[in-house]
Amino acid sequence: MVIKTTILQSIETELLAPEQAFKWPRQAVTEHNWIEAAQRWTVLRKAYPNHPATWFQCANALIKAGDLKQAEILLNQARQQFPNHPNSLIDFAILAIQRQEWIVAEDFLQQAREKHPDNVQSWLISAECAEGINDLDQASKYYEKACQITPDHPGSFIQLAELAMRNKQWQQALDRWETLRNYFPDIPAGYLRAAEAAHQLNQPKKARKLILEHQYGTDVFDNNAHSQNTKKNGTHTNISRLLQLIWTKANFNLRSEVHRNYLSYGWWILEPLLHMVIYYVVFGMLLKRGGENYPVFLLTGLIPWMWFSKAVIGSSGSILAGQNIMLQVGVPSIFFPLVILLQTTIKQLPVFLLLIGFVWLQGYPPEIHWYGLVPIVIVQAILTIAFSCAVAAVIPFIRDLSYLVPTGLTFLMFLSGIFYDYRSIAADWQDLFLLNPFAFLLKCYREIFIEGVLPDFVTLTWWGLGSAAMCLLLMLAYQRLRYVYPRIVME
Repeated sequence: MVIKTTILQSIETELLAPEQAFKWPRQAVTEHNWIEAAQRWTVLRKAYPNHPATWFQCANALIKAGDLKQAEILLNQARQQFPNHPNSLIDFAILAIQRQEWIVAEDFLQQAREKHPDNVQSWLISAECAEGINDLDQASKYYEKACQITPDHPGSFIQLAELAMRNKQWQQALDRWETLRNYFPDIPAGYLRAAEAAHQLNQPKKARKLILEHQYGTDVFDNNAHSQNTKKNGTHTNISRLLQLIWTKANFNLRSEVHRNYLSYGWWILEPLLHMVIYYVVFGMLLKRGGENYPVFLLTGLIPWMWFSKAVIGSSGSILAGQNIMLQVGVPSIFFPLVILLQTTIKQLPVFLLLIGFVWLQGYPPEIHWYGLVPIVIVQAILTIAFSCAVAAVIPFIRDLSYLVPTGLTFLMFLSGIFYDYRSIAADWQDLFLLNPFAFLLKCYREIFIEGVLPDFVTLTWWGLGSAAMCLLLMLAYQRLRYVYPRIVME
């Protein structure tokens, strides 16, 4: 009602741009409310009488609503005003198709194809008309012509494949969906509808493969197809292929996640900000801990911790979650936690940049000692990989542990000094407290950001070497368990 009032007011004062005004009736079209759409186009026709859309789109809405007589009257008026417009022929053909007057429809469409050969609608409606009289070969030719005219748009390719699906020509449908995937690999229908055709052809393996390609991307099968070649080319090629596959899958998951969220990439920044606000209100304001620079102190502990905890929680059940692809493709089981680790790290990169900017604005500008952040981040990355892969490796054997991971991380969080300075505890306990590797890492971050001194690189190096050794042992363990996990996840 508000939109309608705005449109009517604009008619009396200053007109809106057509594309802005036309959103009003197109909303009704999207909702398939054809009568309302026709009424809205009628209102706009008074304001934009020289715009073809207000005539032809209104006629289309009337046809959809079943008011064919009124649609014909409107089309005759539109044809007089826009005699050279392709819709003056195409819409009359649509009207004839609705009345099942196939000869009349084909006559209009033939004129449209001759006068407007580059108009894709001329060919799409011609295909619909040919299908109506059960001339499937001719309908296919029309759809193929539409594909040639608009090779950058998937609509014509989808309709060509759907034609075969409607007529139960399953092998032809499978071939056409493959063509769609080649041109538009991101269109879900190319995989899911093709899987339906494969089921109809009694090809369950092909159907499962298509569904897995939709979920995980086609590179996962490329990795399997080239497994023999990689064995010949050595370990370096195997690792390179695995890293490439991990990168592809992580990017695929991130794009999928972003498209599902209304705020898109905004959540990558908003979520850690909300955590920081909550913890600051509780510990800084209600419990009155910290001091004047407590926001900086809190943030330099919270953001590194969020990277670690999200990686561990996300990867803990990754092997169980990837059981479908594990049972179909020869992917190393370590692939699954590493994908989650990479996703989490990519999402944390802008948050770390936000941390640097925040600390700078709070009066701690970058100095030469900030280069010390590089080894600290590297050691944390290695530690996170070791810890996450270790948890992920154990969960398939003892699944109840997955319920204890969040609790264990909460306990570790309060033992790491995120909300308080380790020097506030008794001096006798401080050395023991810093045996917690994450407590030591937070101490290093704060020495760089707040105190302006370099951390204890000797201890940092030992933690890095220890974490790297743990990663090597885990890689060997994953290699030994590679053929055990497929059996375990099915139990």
